[in-house]
Amino acid sequence: MDEGRGPQPQPSDEALAARVAARDAAALAALYDRYARPVYSMAAYSLGTADAEEVVQDVFLSLWNKAGQFDPARSSFGAWFMAIARHRVLDELRRRGYQQRLLAGETADRLLATTVDESADVAEEAWQRQRGEAVAQALRDLPDEQRRVLMLAYFAGLSHSAMAHHLGWPLGTVKKRIRLGLQKLRRALAPPAGVLSDSPAMTHSSATRIVPGPAAPTAAAASPQHAVEPSPVSRPTAAGTG
Repeated sequence: MDEGRGPQPQPSDEALAARVAARDAAALAALYDRYARPVYSMAAYSLGTADAEEVVQDVFLSLWNKAGQFDPARSSFGAWFMAIARHRVLDELRRRGYQQRLLAGETADRLLATTVDESADVAEEAWQRQRGEAVAQALRDLPDEQRRVLMLAYFAGLSHSAMAHHLGWPLGTVKKRIRLGLQKLRRALAPPAGVLSDSPAMTHSSATRIVPGPAAPTAAAASPQHAVEPSPVSRPTAAGTG
């Protein structure tokens, strides 16, 4: 054994996704360790903890069945996977109705705009995982009106016209504030001149997608094929992926 050898590099998300597409349960478990917590945080914040557990199960089951659809030439794995999670959350919010979607978006805006305290740890964690603290801070720095429309678009999934109706603003004003907010996010998240960065928090897509990045939760073992009682979420194992 070579005691001088350092730790082996961890496989990329994209490499793990390719292995999941080939039905590698260990790769699914590795991605679970990286992404279960941000998925849970986002879902718990919008839907509540009980439904968040089911969302996590559904999202990772979707990954197991659809990993072959991921195209690394089009996006990073994190952007693709968290978009799946977000759409699953929005689907549930749509079933609950318009008012619950508004509540999720407006509450997200208030919490992000204020100093984070212990009662807001789930929401804060969700935003810190979005593309790192850089995105959360860039959002906090936006003018209130611009941040509000972006939060309503992301957390509530509202269209421009729905936001205009809810806020009592002209449709053109809503579109302008979204455009200005995204422009400011791009500038805030751009790497310094002459510096190339591979950090997800510094990419151009961060400002337009505002999607979560990876985390490493600790969770109990369970099969991805069966909904169980997670604590807070269930980790897939090779035995249950058949």
